[in-house]
Amino acid sequence: MIDDRIIARVAELFYVHSISQYEIAEKFNFSKAKVCRIIKDAKKKKIIEFQIKNIDKRPIELEEKIEKEFNLKEAIIFYNSDINTHDEEIIFQEIGKLGADYIKRIIDDNLNFALTWGKTLHHVIRNLHLDKKYKVNVFSTIGSVSLTETEYQAVNIAQMFSEKIGGICYPIYLPLFVKTPELKETLMHNIDINKIIGDTSKIDYYITGIGTFSLNSRTYTLGGFDLNFFNSLIKKQIVGEVGLNFYDINGNFINAGMEDRTIKLNVDEIKKIKNKIAIAFGPEKVESLKGFLKTGLADVFITDSKTAEKILAI
Repeated sequence: MIDDRIIARVAELFYVHSISQYEIAEKFNFSKAKVCRIIKDAKKKKIIEFQIKNIDKRPIELEEKIEKEFNLKEAIIFYNSDINTHDEEIIFQEIGKLGADYIKRIIDDNLNFALTWGKTLHHVIRNLHLDKKYKVNVFSTIGSVSLTETEYQAVNIAQMFSEKIGGICYPIYLPLFVKTPELKETLMHNIDINKIIGDTSKIDYYITGIGTFSLNSRTYTLGGFDLNFFNSLIKKQIVGEVGLNFYDINGNFINAGMEDRTIKLNVDEIKKIKNKIAIAFGPEKVESLKGFLKTGLADVFITDSKTAEKILAI
């Protein structure tokens, strides 16, 4: 039996001083196979322990919990425990960097991207800096509205993204809400996604923010419906929306009663997309994010640690 002191010494030479197993075997007159067993014993006996450093303040354990809880391919979380709640712009900037880093990791020629709208996506694109341009297609997936911050609208988001990465942009120059279902049906035949690539299963990446559902949320302030209709949706226990598709806290999509006059991708079309990336954060979005993650639509989720912890807690 090998003394623990020798096991510790072998482990130190191998891991700390980068001495090869062959050299260690020569030093102690062991076989190489025996050195290999000793190193494994060092792990089993916890004579050596590994601690992976949080790179760029990434809370790896929290990411793993979110991935497991919601069956995600990947959770990317900014660790912001040292940042006060009122410093929201700092979080927007940091989340934007994580989103931009993800895009830089997966970007390549001949990809099809589809985007929604919002301030978070704007910060992602603003932080995106590439060394070259790529041959890609960039599609808007939702109609336009009269927002105060025009740079957050879907048309501008798609165009800004295309300018940063290259390729061709296909914005939707249509209003978000139309007057009749018949008009929507006519207009949807002319949307560029259907014209250019046909089935949405040909879209490689769908990148979206997540909307809350309250009197202060964009779903009310857009002016697409009046207060009475809004209250009727509240009674349906809607907590959030993705691309203006509404859902409850349990991840069930709810018919809001305006789907037949809204210019957007529907849930079935979004489900066909290969990779769906949601980027959002904030205490006001915890319920909407919990509900969204339960829909099963998300493949990748980018947020901050405070939001992630609260999602797991409710």
